[in-house]
Amino acid sequence: MFKSLYSGVSGLSANLTNLDVIGNNIANSNTVGFKSGRVTFNEMLTQTIRSASRPVSGGLGGTNPQQIGLGTRVGSIDTNFNQGNFETTGKKTDLAIQGSGFFMLSDGTSRTYTRAGVFGLDSSNYLVSPSTGLKVQGVMADEAGVLPVGPMQDIYIEPGLVVPASASTAVQLMGNLDASSDARSTIMESPSFLVAATGGDLLVDMSGQTAGGLDLDVGSFVTINGRAGGTDISTNNYEVTETSTLQDLVDWLNTEAAGSATFNLTPNGEIAATNVSGGDIDGLSLTVESKTNFNDNLAFASTIANGAVATTNELRAYADENDLLINVYDEDGTYLDIDFASSPTNLVLGGSVGGETLDGRVVTVDGATTMGDLAREWQYALGTYSTPIAMNEEGQIIVTGEVGTASNIGKITIAEEGRINAYLTGAFNFTQIQEATDQRTYSLSTRVYDSQGGEHTLTFNFEKVPGENEWLWEADAEGNDSVLTGATGRATFDPDGSIASFTFDGGASSVTIQPLAPGTEGAEIMNLEIDFGEIGGLTGLTQFSGEGNLTSIADGYGSGTLVDFTIGQSGVITGIFSNDTMMDIAQIGVAEFANPAGLVREANNTYRRSGNSGVAVETFAGLGNGVTLVPGALETSNVDLAKEFTNLVVAQRSFQANSRVVTTADQVMQELVNLIR
Repeated sequence: MFKSLYSGVSGLSANLTNLDVIGNNIANSNTVGFKSGRVTFNEMLTQTIRSASRPVSGGLGGTNPQQIGLGTRVGSIDTNFNQGNFETTGKKTDLAIQGSGFFMLSDGTSRTYTRAGVFGLDSSNYLVSPSTGLKVQGVMADEAGVLPVGPMQDIYIEPGLVVPASASTAVQLMGNLDASSDARSTIMESPSFLVAATGGDLLVDMSGQTAGGLDLDVGSFVTINGRAGGTDISTNNYEVTETSTLQDLVDWLNTEAAGSATFNLTPNGEIAATNVSGGDIDGLSLTVESKTNFNDNLAFASTIANGAVATTNELRAYADENDLLINVYDEDGTYLDIDFASSPTNLVLGGSVGGETLDGRVVTVDGATTMGDLAREWQYALGTYSTPIAMNEEGQIIVTGEVGTASNIGKITIAEEGRINAYLTGAFNFTQIQEATDQRTYSLSTRVYDSQGGEHTLTFNFEKVPGENEWLWEADAEGNDSVLTGATGRATFDPDGSIASFTFDGGASSVTIQPLAPGTEGAEIMNLEIDFGEIGGLTGLTQFSGEGNLTSIADGYGSGTLVDFTIGQSGVITGIFSNDTMMDIAQIGVAEFANPAGLVREANNTYRRSGNSGVAVETFAGLGNGVTLVPGALETSNVDLAKEFTNLVVAQRSFQANSRVVTTADQVMQELVNLIR
């Protein structure tokens, strides 16, 4: 009877402990870094009323023992170290641990451990836990920003930390140098000029008496149309080739029309047909499908009587420098209408150069003046002596001015003195196909630092060698600074635009700068290596046609003071300095245990090492141990409220059931006492 009473009491005690643990879990559901607890029960002592017996051979079988349990007790209270969720705070000193491990905190004597990364700087600029004042442990970098391997210590962020100056040692040059940076001249071209065609002129270049070119193509077929005595003169075609001449066409006509007509060329460029058929020839013409201008210019009279002669329109070919001006036509085949009958006949050649209108040059022309003579007179009028004015294969006059915008040709004019001649001025309507430009120089400046952190400006100037894939460069220092060696050199490029070489004049291999005037107390002489890119590559300087754009990057920096810091995933605290540099200041350490569940809980979300936790293995996040830090975030409690409420109901019912056992045992004892009444 008393056994059941004691069992009920043990159940009440054990479940009351379970309720305590569950209540603590629920109370800390919003505690940063909190790890929930769990209670497990063990059966208490068992009283044996009768022991078990073995079977007897040939007799009775074995019997089981008879035992009465004496209740329950708390077997263990375990800590659940499962990962909690992360809450982003945005505060740079808040840290959460992803994976196993603990932050290490010190009071100056002993260490405690925590998962709650609620940190901040105290008034002495130590990194601490603000709620306890315990100092965060890690390692401090040396003056060069190197993190040592050594014992953990208090992390201190020195507000007046200074990063020393670092002298520049190299300058990287990048960007494109415009391949079209040569000084250029004006190029003007006139319309084509024509003269009467001769037998040796090519058909594909031929023009008619009206409306310009005949527009014959290689592969065009010329057909003879017409009937002699009611019979077609020919049903064959003549195929135009690249080398077909006017005389070739006439020879073919004589072959095809033998017995009907004979053909020959006139001095005016006409094809003349003589009727030898003995009767009339009707509708004689030469045609090419879809070539209207050819068809219009290559038609004869509608009827040619026997023995009569008929001609086509005059055919024109491109003029050249040897053709007489008196025989020249414009590109549409129109005569220039110069009055060669009057003596003398003067032409006025003019234009504008460098934005100024030239005084007209008066040139006397006559029947012996050639197109070449006129071109040379224009050269004198415009002052273009470097490149002769000449005619190309298409009968155009090409004027090439002197280089540079100061010699830019704005317009070219021609007029007949004392007479308005619209045909003449219209025929010489020059078109500008290239504008004059000056030689372009590209410059870039870069900031370099001496050994004392002083700033200096180094300027590079690039000027293209005319007509070459080569540039002359010059390095210049400002103020009292001077370039001792390596001030000039050459950069050459391959045809594909990649750099081929970058050399220094005078055998130098770097740019050497005297930071201050000689004899002045100051920094050391600076030797700067020039990184122009990989030979044959496009990683540095290039030369392509297009906009030129150069940039440079120099190493080195002046001294700077700490203005801010950041914390990375490995716990490295990196300082940001006023000179735009960054340097490691410290690294936050973490501790790992063989048995984290063996740690002893203490107040303020901290743990202390116990005999069963194992020693603290001091390490850092990000070393392949599965531990990383999450800056600007905190780990929330891993308490599952739904599970805790369920456990709460179970513990409550178990407590109620055990209380019923005690009540029932009490009632039975009461009945026993009442037996003596």
